Amino acid sequence: MKKTILLFTALISIIMVSCQTDDDAGPADTQDKFIGSWKITQEFRDGIEQAVDTCELLDVLTVTADQNFTSIAHRMENGTCVLVDDPLQGTWENLGDNIYKITPDRDQAEAIEATITFSGNTMTNVINDEDGEFKQILTRQ
Repeated sequence: MKKTILLFTALISIIMVSCQTDDDAGPADTQDKFIGSWKITQEFRDGIEQAVDTCELLDVLTVTADQNFTSIAHRMENGTCVLVDDPLQGTWENLGDNIYKITPDRDQAEAIEATITFSGNTMTNVINDEDGEFKQILTRQ
């Protein structure tokens, strides 16, 4: 469940309203910044950095323009990172004001709302829940 929440957090962190341009600058870029492939680089729980294990560094979150996502995850098995057979999939929605709603396609999985901001090729995803604040930093691949 924790890994699912982390992946959803990362996904939510990716989506943002595109920037506006001046009329003379040509057409505005309308693609949401959340769209793309992302990898976790750092995680924090209530402001304290958490160790990101070797397998998590191999995980890839792919967000598509048709508002779907797929999260490819890995797990440690007999001392080796192996690909999880059942990737996490679902849908996303940009609610505005840097808030994204991530809805997994799994039974009994609840939608998550996260604050996602972007800076260059970096996405910061923040989720606040009953356990406190969880933040992930992801890098575009």
